[in-house]
Amino acid sequence: MADSESRTQRAAALEEKRRRLEELKQRRSRRGEDTANVRASASANLDEYIDGLLSQPSTESVRLTESDADTVAELVPSTQNGTVAAIVSTKSASSSTTTTNNVFAEPAPAPLPKTVETFTIGTQTDTDIDDSPDAVASEENKPDLTERLLGDKDAAENDPSKDQHNQIPKMLSPEDLEKEIASKPFSNFLNSASKKVERLLGAPLLTDLFADYVGESHDLEHTESVSKETDQSKFLASRQVYECVKWTSGRDVTDMDWSPLHRELLLSTYHMCMSTSASAHLSKGSAAVSAVSPNDTLSSSLTPRSGELQSDGLALVWNLTMPSRPEHVFTCGSPVTTGRFHPSESPLIVGGCESGQMVVWDVRAGRLPVQKSALSSIAGASSKGHVHPICRMEVVEGGSGIVTSSTDGRVNFWSLSNLREPVESVQVGDSVSCFAVAPESETLVLGDEYGTLYSVPSSATSGGQRSSRKQVRKLDAKDDQGESIGHYGMVTSLSTKTFKKSTASRATGLTKGFLRNSDGLVLSSGVDWTVKLWAPAYADKPLLSFVSHSYDYMSDVKWSPTHPSLFAAASSNGTVGFWNLAKSLEDPVTGQDGIVIEPDAMSGRGLNKLEWSGDGRRIAVASSDRLHVLTLSEEVLRVQGDEDTKMMNDLIARGLIGRP
Repeated sequence: MADSESRTQRAAALEEKRRRLEELKQRRSRRGEDTANVRASASANLDEYIDGLLSQPSTESVRLTESDADTVAELVPSTQNGTVAAIVSTKSASSSTTTTNNVFAEPAPAPLPKTVETFTIGTQTDTDIDDSPDAVASEENKPDLTERLLGDKDAAENDPSKDQHNQIPKMLSPEDLEKEIASKPFSNFLNSASKKVERLLGAPLLTDLFADYVGESHDLEHTESVSKETDQSKFLASRQVYECVKWTSGRDVTDMDWSPLHRELLLSTYHMCMSTSASAHLSKGSAAVSAVSPNDTLSSSLTPRSGELQSDGLALVWNLTMPSRPEHVFTCGSPVTTGRFHPSESPLIVGGCESGQMVVWDVRAGRLPVQKSALSSIAGASSKGHVHPICRMEVVEGGSGIVTSSTDGRVNFWSLSNLREPVESVQVGDSVSCFAVAPESETLVLGDEYGTLYSVPSSATSGGQRSSRKQVRKLDAKDDQGESIGHYGMVTSLSTKTFKKSTASRATGLTKGFLRNSDGLVLSSGVDWTVKLWAPAYADKPLLSFVSHSYDYMSDVKWSPTHPSLFAAASSNGTVGFWNLAKSLEDPVTGQDGIVIEPDAMSGRGLNKLEWSGDGRRIAVASSDRLHVLTLSEEVLRVQGDEDTKMMNDLIARGLIGRP
């Protein structure tokens, strides 16, 4: 019974669909017939009218009114078969007051037999009509073109988004404006967008700083004709100052480092702001690093939070494309005395503090350190960490370790995988002011506050692992009469030459931990106005002394990482000098006056630090809180022949060293 009713219902539904389909077909058929009838009717009326005209006798004139003549002109085109010539004449106005138009139809040739040609318009698709219920319903409910156009117009007029675009901008009150500017989303957007714009605008500056000027030809006549402000211009290809007064005003740069992974990034660390009182210095300078990230302030933000401008320690990462603002800002609870980029992890920055702690910043985690070493507040305690301020830091062991020294003479060796406690500690004298690492053997050479130099060689076991460093050797710098010829005051800086891969085969010629060639030479600077050249593999006394003719103490000295005989020295009088020992062992390349870094000689800004870039084409110079990046010219950088051998031969010829 149920099956019978179901079949009946399906049959009824199917019959209804067929009925509706037939109606749809009839509707389409009527629509086509109406169109054809209209066209056929118009054509038939015209043909009958023309035939009637042609059937009249030729001698008989057909009188038409003016309106009939117009109708004929409209209905009889010039392209019809059997041309009809209509001659319309008008009687003169004097013969009658009425005007009659006479049209004479001339007989035309017999018309040709009519041929009816029919055609159909179709498409190259299947002409079957979709019988599905959905298609039928869609066809019935489909609006015509007029309805669709009217509907689209109404929808466009009633669109709410159009009203939003046409709304008049609302003027914010001063309170609302201040609130919006201080909001975190707006601050993050402004910081990110402004940095992108500044990097784009600074692209030409980066091009100038990275340009290779070595080997370029120069027109001598043009060079002589150009008016120069000073004779120093021939040594520099370009220069740029980097300064952010908001953050660095009143501070001094304590250290610099170029990124080993991104050559456009430069790290600078700063001491505490000198505007505070002396008592505040003592209390803040000994404070430990107690706050640790993460916090909600991004290191990339330039806007300081409450109290951040007064932070004791500061570290900035500069991008060479942005001279007026740093790329990242890091703060610390203790003055930062030294800092280095992590050798393999670009987001990490390692710093040493005046409190004796080691800190690690992460650009992804905010401004505060993400890691810090344990604080040793009592000398001789069980902790191996530093108790006194850290004065120097260097990366060793192929980037897996760090060496630090503090002013009390302690030298610590750290593993980058664990900076909470040092792996080993060595006591060197009563004080250490600076040190450098000989890269070929990782032997340390250290200077103290009294002008004495020490060396701590690296001893290794047969398995290649470094054993305990306990041997400390003092360089007894005395002449043949027993007089001291070392520095007469604090050693401010030490520099060793970069170990070249080409000398790897000669690395077996080590004496006292140093190579017996030019790569074993060491430079030192001091407050006694001198820069001294040492060869610890040959003798414990200095080979040469380069005296500052301005009688100002030398704050830093650095070997070029690529040029075999070039080094730079910074003076407290605000000048930097370049020496090429292959050309002269007495006079600097830049002359006795050097290169003035600060344009205002009376500014009182001495030079703090020097740091060569990895490619040896640029050198960063710190002057108080300012950074100057100098790109050197071909006059300074070009290597003429084997200058390494020439320098060593000159030293041997003077009897300063023996043959290797």
